[in-house]
Amino acid sequence: MARIHAYRILNQYFEDESFLNIALNEELKKSELKREDKDLCTTIVYGTIQNLLAIQYQLQPYIKGKRVKKKIKTLLYLSLYQLMYLDKIPEYAVINEAVNIAKKQGYQTSKFVNAVLRNFVRNERRSLEGLDELERISIETSHPLWMVKMFNKQYGLEKTKKICLEDNTPPTRSGRVNTLKASKEELLKEGCFKEGTLSKDALLYDKGNLALTSYFKEGKVTIQDESSQLVARLLNPQKTDYVLDMCSAPGSKTTHLSALMENQGKIEAYDLYEHKVKLVEYNLRRLGVKNVHIQAGDSTKLKEVYPEKTFDRILLDAPCSGFGVLKRKPEIKYHDSSIMDGLVSLQALLLENAYYLLKNDGTMVYSTCTINKKENELMIQKFIEKHPDMEVVKQRTILNYEYHTDGFFMCKMKKG
Repeated sequence: MARIHAYRILNQYFEDESFLNIALNEELKKSELKREDKDLCTTIVYGTIQNLLAIQYQLQPYIKGKRVKKKIKTLLYLSLYQLMYLDKIPEYAVINEAVNIAKKQGYQTSKFVNAVLRNFVRNERRSLEGLDELERISIETSHPLWMVKMFNKQYGLEKTKKICLEDNTPPTRSGRVNTLKASKEELLKEGCFKEGTLSKDALLYDKGNLALTSYFKEGKVTIQDESSQLVARLLNPQKTDYVLDMCSAPGSKTTHLSALMENQGKIEAYDLYEHKVKLVEYNLRRLGVKNVHIQAGDSTKLKEVYPEKTFDRILLDAPCSGFGVLKRKPEIKYHDSSIMDGLVSLQALLLENAYYLLKNDGTMVYSTCTINKKENELMIQKFIEKHPDMEVVKQRTILNYEYHTDGFFMCKMKKG
């Protein structure tokens, strides 16, 4: 049963370019699958997309010259994922289930699916011989070649290999203690949490879905990657500060700022989309946050809303390419590379608004969940050149493999 649900989710992904997590959650809500089947479904969906280029490379000789419908390719992709990466599932079970799915969907192609999969099992894997080093990394780790070349140019070959390999590992289940409702020491005594490796506010949880626990529902803990937890502490807001959070949703960093301020001072938080504002509002209520005013608005136009030099501290957690979170959102790998050009312009415009609204002697943090230097170090370099009264206090890039967290960039600046 898990495979038919995985097949539906992947079909939706390839047809609509949907977000995997949304499609997966909606499908599993409707299903009556047991926990272990939900886990298998999730593994197949994410694993197939995570390893898609390697799967396509291996499949190509068996469908070369044939006109194969997109839905049948999807069925072959998820079947090859199981045959290539899931050792505990017998080959005959994978093939039989794929043939049954093809029959149930009314396709006249069950014999074709059966033949392709049986041929694949009988033959040796397609060789990577003849490929250059970067092409090999691209296929082996299922990262588009343009992305591998970009990482290689920015970080060198060895770091590129580590980044791409880490992207294909399971993400760590990390939470952040909400000090407005609980202490870290108190939660560690519960026995289900462990110390984090990077953030002093982190708690690692490996006993299932943290969002389904009483700790989460009561607001003692919220889900947030460890590298992301460093951003609010870098801004270091004080209890009397007037703070601006320019891109707030889903509210992880916003609520962390509030906890650090002990629910004092005031935080103006914005997000462009109304439905995301509602998500922030939910998290504010759950975590007992009182000092945040959240509203929908375009942060590229905040110059028109507030007078110049209004805020003591500003957090700009900018929209970005997301290359630091590929283990959580593997579908991002296959976005068109040209999307970065629009993002860079948007980031620069947001920084200009932040500069205008920051008081003299004020502090701002610019952060992204990408490791693309064009959106990070080079963005800051151009910004500082344009505004020499801005001083970089601290700048940090965290690569995903260093602490097995998301890749992240953050830069703290002070206005003279």
